[in-house]
Amino acid sequence: MSDVDQAEKSLAYNGYYRKQTAEPDMFLCEVTRGTPGGEYHRRFWQPMCYEYELGDVPLKVRALGEDLVVFKDLSGRIGVLHLQCCHRNSSLEYGVLTETGIRCCYHGRVFDVDGRIVEMPGEPAAARLQNEVSQGGYPVHVFAGVVFAYMGPPDRVPVFPDLDRFNVPGIKHVPGTRLDLNCNWLQIKENSVDPHHTNILHVIPQMRGMDHFAEEFANYPELTWAETPGGVIYLGVRRVGDNIWVRSAEAFGPTSHQISSIFETGQERKQASPPFLTFWTLPADNDRSVNFFISHVSENEAMPFEKRRALEVFGQSEDRPYHDRQLIPGDHDAQVSQGPINVHALEHLGTQDRGIVMYRRFIRRGIQAVQKGQDPKGFYMSQADVPATFANDRVVDVAELAGNADDPASLRTFGDKIARDYFVHPPMRSLMEGATA
Repeated sequence: MSDVDQAEKSLAYNGYYRKQTAEPDMFLCEVTRGTPGGEYHRRFWQPMCYEYELGDVPLKVRALGEDLVVFKDLSGRIGVLHLQCCHRNSSLEYGVLTETGIRCCYHGRVFDVDGRIVEMPGEPAAARLQNEVSQGGYPVHVFAGVVFAYMGPPDRVPVFPDLDRFNVPGIKHVPGTRLDLNCNWLQIKENSVDPHHTNILHVIPQMRGMDHFAEEFANYPELTWAETPGGVIYLGVRRVGDNIWVRSAEAFGPTSHQISSIFETGQERKQASPPFLTFWTLPADNDRSVNFFISHVSENEAMPFEKRRALEVFGQSEDRPYHDRQLIPGDHDAQVSQGPINVHALEHLGTQDRGIVMYRRFIRRGIQAVQKGQDPKGFYMSQADVPATFANDRVVDVAELAGNADDPASLRTFGDKIARDYFVHPPMRSLMEGATA
């Protein structure tokens, strides 16, 4: 038997010999307090809930392995506190909202949004105890209807990154819906730098008669990647008639990622496209996560927003029957089916997985930086230090390509060129400058 025959035989029906068990890479995946990954995540603003979820009762939230309570007091201030009351450990999810904070239902202590005690009914030593005891709490920031908390060291609270894509004129930000995923946070973020799946997973609905992504996504792109000042970007380069369409998405730090429009066709030439969606992922535990997002909506958008929102969230949760999700799976199904914590040692990565490798290295370096007492990429003490973002659609004349428009290598080279140009001329900046010109 030849060596080739032997190799082919070894690949056929070899389930008996295949390794099926290994340990997850918890250095990358862990989020709980005191672990390397947990301390890393605590250097970033974490999404807690949508502001519209805060009503006349508190909201219980699980974040980075901690049980918290989020509430809006009767003065309109928002607090994020540890769930168990520091007096006798009753849950503040049953607390009563007041003008000055939240009152524990058990013995009536009132906690301000920063955790300090403002009332201790019936306690003779209240004046002393109020200076000795407090409820654990975290700073809060609200952006575009999303409530964020900073769970890291209180002596160095970073700015909430006010990204360039949040300041494009003529765009309003519409908060989305809570998307629960029973898997590790890293599986979700890696998806944003895995364009290999886009024209496979997201074209299945088209194959089965559903209007989802634009039909041009079925045209397989040539792919390239680059590390950005804030994370990792992919660029998918396609020829569409006499145009070259370069689509990009970016994972920004460990928490945020941005994608460009799923309705783009590559037919209309443009240097930059308006922002489309920004996501933030909350690691609830090591094996559970929640996606929050905002839709960036143009003033002159033609599609009714209700239709757009339905297409945005399609396949992002378990809101359809299992049989339907088997027929037309979505991002949720692909990510969650990797397991609660994807075991990297059992993967067999290919050349189209460069973005996955780059992003894991990015996260590993960030964790190592925190271990050394340094600030990781994505942590900014000043808004002036927040870098540009690069999720964009650029559509240009095919004549701008130096080589053959049907040659894969030429398309990849063009993608690398676009990435370099973005770093010098950020696409969102051109939209902002064009609006003020």
